[in-house]
Amino acid sequence: MQVRGVGRLANQDQSNEPANDTGGGKAARKRKSDPVRDASVGAALRSVYSQTVDEAIPAEFLDLLNKLD
Repeated sequence: MQVRGVGRLANQDQSNEPANDTGGGKAARKRKSDPVRDASVGAALRSVYSQTVDEAIPAEFLDLLNKLD
């Protein structure tokens, strides 16, 4: 099965340089992790994921999927 529009965009997005490369030459300083902040971010991500999983699938999308069969 071919998916329209995937090939060209995917090929353009690939590069040999890391996304966060500033071109400087100095190594970036790593921020010390904060356990409280990490736990808060983790809880927020789990909450958003859970809400997304529980969302109903729109009828229009289900109709499109049924047309593929």
